[in-house]
Amino acid sequence: MPATSPATIVSDPGNIDATLSQLTSELHRYVLHSRSVPRDFAEFIAKSGVQAPAPPTGKKYAIQKRAVVLVKR
Repeated sequence: MPATSPATIVSDPGNIDATLSQLTSELHRYVLHSRSVPRDFAEFIAKSGVQAPAPPTGKKYAIQKRAVVLVKR
């Protein structure tokens, strides 16, 4: 049986651009390893094991053009 890797925790450094960059890197890593593209951010989080910080108030994470972005709720 393959060993499962521990969850990746994306920290909240107080810089949302850095957080989005880290999440996008994790998305790319997930796509390369799984050979599948998640249909939305929730599926990415559920299947990848990545733990993302809470988005800013009134926003949510989304995937657009192969990148993690913030959109209005």
